Amino acid sequence: MNSLINIFRLNNIVRINIRFIAPILILCAIGLIALKSTSIDTLGEHSVFYKQFVWLFCGLLIFIFFQFIRNQVFYEYAYILYFILLLLISVTLFMPAINNSTRWILIGSFQFQPSEFGKIIIIFALARFISDYKDTFKDNQIIIFSFIICLFPLLLIFQQPDYGTGLMYLLPILPMLYWSGVKFKILSLYIFPIISMLAAMNLLTYYIWMIFLIFILVYHKFRLTTIIFNFFINISFGLFNAYAWKYLLKDYHKGRIIDFMQSIFNPENSNLMGIGYQAFQSKVAIGSGGFLGKGVGEGTQSYLRFLPIKDSDFILSVISEEMGLFMIAAIVITFLVFLYFVIDYAQRLFNKFYSLCLIGFCSILFFHIIINMSMVSGLFPVIGLPFPFISYGGSFMLSCFTMIAIINNIVNNDL
Repeated sequence: MNSLINIFRLNNIVRINIRFIAPILILCAIGLIALKSTSIDTLGEHSVFYKQFVWLFCGLLIFIFFQFIRNQVFYEYAYILYFILLLLISVTLFMPAINNSTRWILIGSFQFQPSEFGKIIIIFALARFISDYKDTFKDNQIIIFSFIICLFPLLLIFQQPDYGTGLMYLLPILPMLYWSGVKFKILSLYIFPIISMLAAMNLLTYYIWMIFLIFILVYHKFRLTTIIFNFFINISFGLFNAYAWKYLLKDYHKGRIIDFMQSIFNPENSNLMGIGYQAFQSKVAIGSGGFLGKGVGEGTQSYLRFLPIKDSDFILSVISEEMGLFMIAAIVITFLVFLYFVIDYAQRLFNKFYSLCLIGFCSILFFHIIINMSMVSGLFPVIGLPFPFISYGGSFMLSCFTMIAIINNIVNNDL
């Protein structure tokens, strides 16, 4: 009983910060309009529109629920939640596969995806570690330990496999470290090996990148030992590309990457009727919408089912075709308004942990937006990342609302 009292603050007054809540509600409304259009041939409770409406209602309940939690709990229980996350993701590996992946814990007809909520927990764990030890450890030490914190759940998620969600566990690290005061010059040394591994997919690109890398290391006046060490590290990551391609990636991952590369460098040989069909139809939908679109419910790509995955990862393609580039620009501006206000509050917070939490949540949502928009427009391989507050999806919608609820709690009680 005492532990529950320590977690909740039942006499709290719920205050809604309209500055960043209003943009989120606008995005949810746009998402419902788009899903109403895509489910025009499905009636009642079986439509994705109806299901999304239910998830939105649950999200609002979660928002209210989190306003009665003491925000100190997020710091106090960060590591406990982290180990619970590891346990839950481990359990998914023993669950029946759905669409060749074991991402969900199945209890009867109920499905729960712990890795979605794990994005929130990993932010808590990183924020606590960085805020506690930033002034104790050197920059290199704090970077390495931060990556180790993310490594354990990441390896489990890769076993599911769910590379898109796993990527979201890594991307917030650098913005959070930079926000805490780690020099970008040092952070860049940890970004370069990833670039080397990607550049190694093309031999000429790899050679050009390695020459450019040496120039950067010399230009920034790193010590000779640092230059030599980082040069060999980057060569090793370049060689690791071949191992990862052969042993870590599934056949459908390889197919998506090959088709993506062909669509850029050799478009006439792209597999437009095979694994590249979804990405191709997405670009057709975007291009056909023009500036103002064809009108809600008038999109031929979605209505005639040329665009298979239209409700979740590729909902922006539907919006672009039916509501045009104007609505896509409005969505981007709305998200930028949200990010601006949250980052503004983050820099005004005196508590390092809470400030880092806000930056972490902003990073997750921002990278979801960038990767999803790049994916539907053919600028990034298809990896299955939905668009926040607009794409259809239960676990993802609830995790997004949980982040917004925690942000609102922190801002209202610590400014």
